[in-house]
Amino acid sequence: MASVSTTLSLSASLSRLAELSNALYDFVAPLALDPALVYQVDLASCEAFTNIVKHAVNYDDSQHVIITLSHDNHCLTLTLSDAGTAIPDEVLRDLGRSSGLSPDPLIQSSWPEGGMGLILIRSMMDDVSYFTKNGRNIMTLIKFFPSE
Repeated sequence: MASVSTTLSLSASLSRLAELSNALYDFVAPLALDPALVYQVDLASCEAFTNIVKHAVNYDDSQHVIITLSHDNHCLTLTLSDAGTAIPDEVLRDLGRSSGLSPDPLIQSSWPEGGMGLILIRSMMDDVSYFTKNGRNIMTLIKFFPSE
């Protein structure tokens, strides 16, 4: 199967979360994926979008988040791009040292600075990358398809 992709631009507003979720489910419908796998991708993508709205653009709904959904024979990839404030280097360093959900989800004081969002994203996806280029923050989320 050739790579298939679609791109959407959503205003940076939490009111657009349902549109993101619906676009994902519509995009993967022809693939007949395990609903649990799709739910994990949906949860991670909505958390990433929420983080952009809250932290990168500070609820400025005049900003836009560009989301590209793509798939091939092996994986589903979502790329979210925004022009807001980048994730601080120290947060990314701490995330890189973390092994899964090491904080206790029931004890808020054990959570990393800013909460559990990035850890949740990383735990739901098989690969997560983040970088800034030409004034845009780019987060890529990858979920591999199970081997048949």
